Amino acid sequence: MLFAGSAPSSLPLISKNQVIPQVSVIVVNWNGKALLQESLGPLLRQRDVACELILVDNGSSDGSVDWVRTKFPQIKLVQLSSNQGFTGGNLAGLDAAHGEFIALVNNDTRADERCLSELLLPMIRDSQVGISAAKLLLDRTEMINSAGVALTTAAVGFDRGYGEDCCLYDVPEHVFGACAAAVLYRRSMLEEIGFLDNDFFLYGEDVDLSFRAQIAGWKCVYVPTAIVYHKLNATARKLSDVHVYYHTRNLEFVWVKNMPTKLMIRYVHHKILQELGAFCYLCLRHGKWRPFFRAKRDALKMLPLAIRKRRQIQGRRRVSNDYLQSMLTSVFNKAWLQRKISQFLQG
Repeated sequence: MLFAGSAPSSLPLISKNQVIPQVSVIVVNWNGKALLQESLGPLLRQRDVACELILVDNGSSDGSVDWVRTKFPQIKLVQLSSNQGFTGGNLAGLDAAHGEFIALVNNDTRADERCLSELLLPMIRDSQVGISAAKLLLDRTEMINSAGVALTTAAVGFDRGYGEDCCLYDVPEHVFGACAAAVLYRRSMLEEIGFLDNDFFLYGEDVDLSFRAQIAGWKCVYVPTAIVYHKLNATARKLSDVHVYYHTRNLEFVWVKNMPTKLMIRYVHHKILQELGAFCYLCLRHGKWRPFFRAKRDALKMLPLAIRKRRQIQGRRRVSNDYLQSMLTSVFNKAWLQRKISQFLQG
């Protein structure tokens, strides 16, 4: 078990002579005024951690900015004139952040008051941990949203434990990556490998960042005691044209930028199978022909840029193909196949 023999997380994080590291918490908002009371309040009540809370508003028209100024004057407010997406909003937040650690928390979440201190603990204990993943629970249910992120051999990220009982996945462990709805990053890692790729705009940017971290030799730890409740798809409707477009397009970016050449060749048939499955599900079953093919067209247009980024990413590689392969889940994995078949049948 990870952390075996270490002090339990209920003990103080910081010794008397140790400087308390600051965590900068970035919350991106777009017309989410109705969500903010429940999300911002718990973040201001975080225990055993020094925080600065930054709200980035993506050009909201629902009065979010004035409401935050009135209700939470202690929050640092970054106001953008237009919607820069999840990636652009967080990039603006990072520019305003001073913390040694950077937390991203969605505006449709509610964090336990010890969440940040629990996420910080493995980073204090191990300087090679660059990402800490929270345990996301589906709000008002007893089901898991995400127990860290896994990656298939076709370079598709997915939430571990999705839909399973909240009592499961209760052991800390190394995982591929973290869902950016609630995650903690080490700033020094971001300075080395870069932050969220602004070309993504929405969806898949956290998988891309996790992949870059793995390639560069950083660790990601899943922390089951860092609990966050998530109103899934409260701000972006699943299977909308926007969702289909960005999700489909960005899958290509993750594959092209990050998958080592030898693993690309080894798993090209897995990639083809995934593409056929996505076509059947999105186009044949749900009629999303236009956003699906527009996404593929635009991914092709942006291929030269993705290849240039690939050279930089692969140039930072510190791990072997065998290691990366050990972190992947086969598309022929029984549990993964059952999940995709269930998704197809349920629509």
